Amino acid sequence: MEILTLSHYQLEVGGNLLLSINQLHLHQGDKVFLIGDNGSGKTSFLQTLIGERRSYQGQLSLHSDVAYLPQLQAAQNQSGGEKVMASLKVLFQKNASLLILDEPSSHLDKANQKWLIHQLKRYRGTLLVVSHDRYLMNQIAQQIWAIEKQDIKVYQGNYDAYRQVKELEMQKQAIEKANYQRQVTKLTKQIQAKKERANQMVKPKKNISRSDWKVNAFAGSYDSQAKRIAKSAKAMENRLAKLTPNRQESKEIWAKLKFNPQEKKIPHTLIHLREGNLSRNKQILFTYPDIAIRADSKLAIIGRNKAGKSTFLESLANQDLPGFYSDHLKLTFFKQDQVQLDSQLTAFEFVQEQSNQDSRLILNYLAMMGISYQKAHQKIASLSGGERVRLALVSAMLGDHQLLILDEPTNYLDLVAMEALERCLKQYPYPFVLVSHDQQFVSSVVNRCYVIRDGQLEEIDKDHF
Repeated sequence: MEILTLSHYQLEVGGNLLLSINQLHLHQGDKVFLIGDNGSGKTSFLQTLIGERRSYQGQLSLHSDVAYLPQLQAAQNQSGGEKVMASLKVLFQKNASLLILDEPSSHLDKANQKWLIHQLKRYRGTLLVVSHDRYLMNQIAQQIWAIEKQDIKVYQGNYDAYRQVKELEMQKQAIEKANYQRQVTKLTKQIQAKKERANQMVKPKKNISRSDWKVNAFAGSYDSQAKRIAKSAKAMENRLAKLTPNRQESKEIWAKLKFNPQEKKIPHTLIHLREGNLSRNKQILFTYPDIAIRADSKLAIIGRNKAGKSTFLESLANQDLPGFYSDHLKLTFFKQDQVQLDSQLTAFEFVQEQSNQDSRLILNYLAMMGISYQKAHQKIASLSGGERVRLALVSAMLGDHQLLILDEPTNYLDLVAMEALERCLKQYPYPFVLVSHDQQFVSSVVNRCYVIRDGQLEEIDKDHF
């Protein structure tokens, strides 16, 4: 039974066309996740479904009662995770036939993520969820709706199944491109050879006497042969013009950080904390063991909301925790709620001031974080809040430091940017310490993982937290 039907649907926001959908259907019991780049219209699309936004044309028919969770931010005296959890519990109690959720796992710690997955698995209604949480999608999704070129394309299965299809598409496109280039090269060489042969026909040949050549030329022998060859070359040119290059999807932008070990030597041991405890407002949050951060360290700190993860990073960045710190230690601390940018600079200029990397690499990093070439050359004042956070993340990653500290770097990132960040951190030449609730992201990029539980910070297997 169809509970949602879209026909000749178009969504505009601020005069910009975001979505143009010919036909789209949602059936009772479907478990659908909607993905797309930041700014592609995901939240606006959901708002049209529940009647909060009317800036669309075409047919939209919804035959179901709905419970809706918008994107939530932290409130005073309440963390983002606490606010999301409170709203989710109210929503599940409504027993609506259709749940529409916008980033429901955002800000949730591991325990609350497990609770959400359990609730969604036992829910018998229809789900339409916007998310960039790959672990959640792999657990729940039966379909992926992907916003591509202002349309929504439907893929069967979970996120991993979607990625497999996209990888096969990219392989097919690469083969088609190679075949096209081979045909172009072959025809171009053949055309050039025929043109050269035609030109040679009208020139006197060394092994033919001048009188014989004149007789043949006067009789039109050489001229007619040259014309036939030229005509053949022209036909080949027409074939070449009709060859259609394969339609290329936008490439996944990737740039490897340039690093010369001779220019910046990183000490073998940057920090060695002595066993101690972390306090906030004279209250002990947790105890921690000896921890060594070395030149090859890629560490994650995980735990419940308000367990003290961010406090630990801040104390580490300020060198407030007892222990050894290498002389003249240079570190960069990315904390998204304390982003301070010079609004009169362009995004590119801001990063360039902090980085020794070349212009092309800076622009590539900005692009993979969703800041296009055009936006990179606009004043920071014109960027959205999310874009400013991503700009600050790029600036932090490309900064001149020996140690990078990242507090929730995946917030405000769409899937393309998150997977690009993953690839960057896997190849990152400097040690780093990060906090993140994204299980797949953590498992992918770190080599050591610590968890805060029962008042203690302890090391665990990064793949089984």
